[in-house]
Amino acid sequence: MYNIGSVAAVFCTGPVNDYFGRRVGMFTGALIIIIGTCVQATSSGRGQFLGGRFVLGFGVSFCCVSAPCYVSEMAHPSWRGTITGLYNCTWYIGSIIASWVVYGCSYIDSNTAWRIPIWCQMITSGIVVLGVWFLPESPRWLMAQDKVDQAAKVLATYHGEGDENHPMVQLQLKEMMTQIHTEASDKKWWDYHELWNTHSARRRLICVLGMACFGQISGNSLSSYYLPAMLKNAGITDEHKVLALNGINPVLCFFGAILGARMTDVIGRRPLLIYSIIFCSCCFAIITGTSKLSLDDPSNKSAANTTVAFIFIFGIVFSFGWTPLQSMYIAETLPTTTRAKGTAIGNFASSAASTVIQYSSGPAFKNISYYFYLVFLFWDLFEAVFIYFFFPETKDRTLEELAEVFEAPNPVKKSLEKRTAQTVMNTLNVTHDAKEVLA
Repeated sequence: MYNIGSVAAVFCTGPVNDYFGRRVGMFTGALIIIIGTCVQATSSGRGQFLGGRFVLGFGVSFCCVSAPCYVSEMAHPSWRGTITGLYNCTWYIGSIIASWVVYGCSYIDSNTAWRIPIWCQMITSGIVVLGVWFLPESPRWLMAQDKVDQAAKVLATYHGEGDENHPMVQLQLKEMMTQIHTEASDKKWWDYHELWNTHSARRRLICVLGMACFGQISGNSLSSYYLPAMLKNAGITDEHKVLALNGINPVLCFFGAILGARMTDVIGRRPLLIYSIIFCSCCFAIITGTSKLSLDDPSNKSAANTTVAFIFIFGIVFSFGWTPLQSMYIAETLPTTTRAKGTAIGNFASSAASTVIQYSSGPAFKNISYYFYLVFLFWDLFEAVFIYFFFPETKDRTLEELAEVFEAPNPVKKSLEKRTAQTVMNTLNVTHDAKEVLA
């Protein structure tokens, strides 16, 4: 029901962000999450509990659109990869808290054991509801609303050391203005054709849908939702031991994700995605073999321990290469005029893919056991090939300068060319020779 609620919100999240701003989007999502928490935590039956899950998913969908858009639009170009990557890494903070709260509550022998973890969902949402109004609005959203002076003040404060005439501030203002005027949206909330009506838009949409789906069906959802089943395949069935391992896993993944966020601006988006997913495929090959050994011989503790080790290694590697980029890459590939709608579509695809995995993994584990891992072994290799041919590099360019990449006949090839002064001139729609203009 959580994912169904997230899917149901898809056509509301984009318009709210486009018309009322990123802050209102975050506030709306957090408020709905609080309502869903109250419904779920006070439930006395299955219907109310599932209804609360639906409301939670509906609210989270708003936050999953607003927050990555806001962070990518606010971040300084030099640190956009690291800052935006860290946004998605904080997911593990919530996961760590939730895992250990559940572990502690497993020793409580009453309904309080499951109500406490649910009530905890209100904590961070409450912080957002109260604190979001102390944040500045996105300068790119302000520019799209013709609030140029306000956008300049925000950029000057956070990118220009308080100086509106700072070169970085002036460059970004000009690039934003040029892109928004060139790709101006008609502002119809129900019209999504601008996401696929041009070559550039279609190439962007391929990246959005690819990243959204791959981020859920690469095998990572197994360790999130089916870790107990994976541990059972390794011969580990003790409830408290399973919960303890479930609490350790996100801690390790968190450190991997933090390191990966820093590497996005160092080695680039494409290398992180491609090499990490190939390594993930190798992990599944090993997990399949060791799971077979441990089930064939329950006394083989080495096989069981190796399985657990590589489940954790898979999580660390995936977190290193993919967690920082899941939201960031989608937000980067979209222009200001369609970023909210495009991110909403990405969230829809992500929720749909997650739903498929959740409902198919249970029967798959039951019927074919550890052989299910082979599906992800080969699928992850397919993802690596797909990314190589269709995902452009977004490192070392401002959000507006990526328009030149996606408008090229071969965006991937164009993205691998070094950024030059001509790149800036093209973004500003200047036709003079770059050297003459800069002289």
